[in-house]
Amino acid sequence: MTEPTEHCVRVNGIRLCYVDWGGGGPALLLFHGDMRTSRSWDAVSRRLTADYRVIALDARGHGDSDWTPRGYRFAERVDDLAVFCKTLELQGAIGVAHSTGGVVMALCAQKYPGMFSRLALMEPMVVVDERFHKMVAGREHAERSTWKSREALHDYLKQHPATSNWHPEVLRDVVAQEAYRREDGLYDMKWSSATFNWKDRDGDHVDLKPVFAELGLPILFIRSSGHRTRIKELNEVQDGIPDFHRLTIENTGHNMYMERPDTIADALKAFAAGEALQPAL
Repeated sequence: MTEPTEHCVRVNGIRLCYVDWGGGGPALLLFHGDMRTSRSWDAVSRRLTADYRVIALDARGHGDSDWTPRGYRFAERVDDLAVFCKTLELQGAIGVAHSTGGVVMALCAQKYPGMFSRLALMEPMVVVDERFHKMVAGREHAERSTWKSREALHDYLKQHPATSNWHPEVLRDVVAQEAYRREDGLYDMKWSSATFNWKDRDGDHVDLKPVFAELGLPILFIRSSGHRTRIKELNEVQDGIPDFHRLTIENTGHNMYMERPDTIADALKAFAAGEALQPAL
């Protein structure tokens, strides 16, 4: 089974790490959301490497990239992503991102035209306002979940309502790659609580509706059936935007690429090739 090589580069004074799955096709960059890492994409990556050069990035404060106390405003995240792409000469890559990562990637595409040739975005927040930031900011000081072993973590994920539908392959990847053993011997997940600090979130609002309207490149907005009604703002922007496509993945929640990696990989291949998208039942 193909496994990636691990690398790090210096970007904006910090270390950003990524995995490179190889492949000789067009470059395809995968970018995660909050509380995830590059390795959450492993199952999808394995299904794409025959056709693309697949790279997955650990954002600042996640995975093996540096965990800094600050630097998580959208402008800073966009700058991290842009400099990373320039450093690896990925201009014109197909960009694929999830949740908060999708917000960052859309803003990056707006600020740096030509950075991406196509965007596939999985449930980015169309509007990021004070209500949203206040909802998630409590995670900065919340007690972290820990486990005594990787086996205990695996059992927890299999039973938890938010993760029990993850594909078995994804569960194995997350346990093996997204968790680490702390100095106290307990296992924790590879993301920093500082990513939710209020100083970086206060007033850092975004509205992607005008962004989508001016990007001028093919966009695929993927949403899950479980969140069908939660992205009502999308209906206000889709009409009138050339090459804006919307796809709902049935029988999934927000982490749809971790629940149905085969379906997501097939949709990404079709979109990248400019083919008609089929409803994912």
